[in-house]
Amino acid sequence: MHFRLSSRKIRHHYDDDPATVRSVNHQRLKSVSARLASTIAARNIINAIQRREIVHRLDIGNSSLGDEGCVQLFNFLDSLAGRRCKNSLTELYLTKNGIGAKGLLAVSKFIKDNDVLRELCLSGNPLSTNEDVIAQFTTALNSSRLCTLQLIHNGTLSDTFIRAFLPSLNTRYLRQLGLSATNITRVVVPTIVEYVTSPRCRLDQLQCNANSLTLPGSREIISAIERENYSLFKVNLDDLHIDEYDGDGEERTLAWQEGWRILNNAAQRNLTRKIRVKKQAVALLLYSRALFLRSGIRNLHGSAPDFASVSALNRLSASVKSDVISAPSIFFKLPKEIQQEIIALLAPDLSHQQRIHVIAFAADFRTLPQLDEPHLEPANTAHLPAFMRAGLSRQADTTAKVPHEGSWKPPAWWECACPEGKRRNCRTLHRWERERRDVWLTRVGCDVWEPEFAVRDAGL
Repeated sequence: MHFRLSSRKIRHHYDDDPATVRSVNHQRLKSVSARLASTIAARNIINAIQRREIVHRLDIGNSSLGDEGCVQLFNFLDSLAGRRCKNSLTELYLTKNGIGAKGLLAVSKFIKDNDVLRELCLSGNPLSTNEDVIAQFTTALNSSRLCTLQLIHNGTLSDTFIRAFLPSLNTRYLRQLGLSATNITRVVVPTIVEYVTSPRCRLDQLQCNANSLTLPGSREIISAIERENYSLFKVNLDDLHIDEYDGDGEERTLAWQEGWRILNNAAQRNLTRKIRVKKQAVALLLYSRALFLRSGIRNLHGSAPDFASVSALNRLSASVKSDVISAPSIFFKLPKEIQQEIIALLAPDLSHQQRIHVIAFAADFRTLPQLDEPHLEPANTAHLPAFMRAGLSRQADTTAKVPHEGSWKPPAWWECACPEGKRRNCRTLHRWERERRDVWLTRVGCDVWEPEFAVRDAGL
C-alpha cells in the first residue's frame, strides 16, 4: 500500500504488502517552506494510515517530514485514533527526513515502553548532540523491545553522540546497531570497547564502518570482542581511515588481515555457541514443563528461586491427592546435587543461572500460553488442587496486563493481512514468530552464551 500526490512511482518490493504504508518523494514539496512541507507530508501519511485496516510497516523516508511533521505524526499515533496503528506497527523507517532534536524527542516518546516496534531507522537525519535529548532517547530505547536501530549516514552525530549514548545503553532486546558514517573517531574507541565487553551488550550485529577509528582503534575493538564478548557474530569495521603513523602499506595490510582473522574466529565462536544455547534452552523448557510445572512457582518477576526451592516444592506436591494430576516423578527423590547434574546434562551449554531461569519460567502457571477459552467455570475447576486453582485465576488476571507473555505466536489482532493462501509464506509473520521466541530467550537470559566463571564472579 502506498500514497502519493501525483508523481510517477518506482516499484518497490513492499508495494504488494497490504500492511505497508509508503511515501513517495514529491518534488513540489521542495519548493515550499519546510514547515508547510512537513505539515503536508504528515497529513498525507496520517490520511493513508486511517484508510488502512492494519499497518505493520511505515516506510516514509525522504518525505520532507521534518521536526514539525514528526511531532504531528507521533501525536496522532499516541491518540485514540492512531492507537490501532501504534499497537501493530513493527517497522518504522524515517530516513532523510531532516529530523532534529525536537523530532528525536517525539520519536523517544513514541518508543518509550513500546513492546511492539522491532525496527527503527533514523539514518540520514541530523538528530541531536544535546546530552539531555540523547539521555531521553536512550532511556526510551532501554524501555522498549526494539531489535534494530539504524543511525547510519548521520555525520553530525560524531564522538559527542557516542560518548553520551553508549554508556547509558542498557536494553537486552537490541540485536542490530548501525553507526556507520557517523563521523566518529579513535577518541571513542574506549567507549565502544567498554560497551562491547559489558553485560549490557547483547548485540548480534554492530556496524562501525566508514568512520575514522583508525587501524589501532579497530584492532583494539577486535581484541576486546575476542577477549570478553560472546554475543556479536557480525561486526563491520571496513573502510576506516588509516592514520599516516600506522606503518607502510605492507604492514597495514598484514595488520588488517590478522585483525580480520581474529574477528572472524571470534564471530564464528559466538554464533556457534549462541545457536547451541538457544536450542538447548527451548529443549530444556519442554523437559522442565513436564517436571516442574506442578510446583506452582509464582516468583517470576522477582528474584529467581534457586534450584533447591523448586525441587522442594515438587516434593511437597507429592501429598496432593488428585485423580487429574499424576504423582511427582521419582526424579525428585534423588539428592538435589544429582538432580542438578541431570539438568546440566540436558543443557550443557547453559550456565547454572540460565538453567534456573528456564526452570523457574516453566514452573510458573502464569507463563502458560492462553487457550482459545481461557476462562474455566468454577464447577470445572473444583477437582483441582488449591494451588492450581489459584494459578489459573492469577493467569487470567495477569495475562491481560502483560501482553503476549508466554505466547508462541502473534495475537489474533496482529495476524497478517495477506490472503489466506499466502499467509504460510508471509515473511513478516515468520519474522514475528522468530522474534517472539527471541523475546522469551531474552527474558530468561538465554540469548547469549555465558561463561560459568563470569557468572560466579558476578555473584560474589
